[in-house]
Amino acid sequence: MRSNFYTPVDNAEVSPLFKQLASIGITTTSNYLEGGKLTINEADLKKAIEEDPLSVERLFNASGTTDGQKGIAQRLYDTSNEIMDKLKAKAGNAFSTNQQFSLGKDLLSVDSQIKRFESRLTQVEDRYWRQFTAMEKAIQKANSQSAYLMQQFSGA
Repeated sequence: MRSNFYTPVDNAEVSPLFKQLASIGITTTSNYLEGGKLTINEADLKKAIEEDPLSVERLFNASGTTDGQKGIAQRLYDTSNEIMDKLKAKAGNAFSTNQQFSLGKDLLSVDSQIKRFESRLTQVEDRYWRQFTAMEKAIQKANSQSAYLMQQFSGA
């Protein structure tokens, strides 16, 4: 988007004197902490509008076939649409199903992995229950045999 602001508008509808925002008094601050904040020199802007209002208007809304020929507002519009399309492809929108965008596909994949892992955990749990039950039966049998032997030795 920054390049949309700084690239000169190379269109026949725009005067060569007003091909960039800086030529009509719109610049960015020199303080990098402000993140490229636009500042307007009202005197320069008024002067540009008085000299050639049509060129100032076309600086923003000139039509063209290439980015260099398009006005700044049209470039920003096109760039915003491109970004929105990329976001839609990545994150979808209110009308999208999870199969239609990449984050949704990732969610479905994670859900599938969770289900497989839960199934595996259920199998491991069942195996441990079977082993525990078999161990309990073996202990019960050993206790029964021990009780029988104790009974046999105490009776003799």
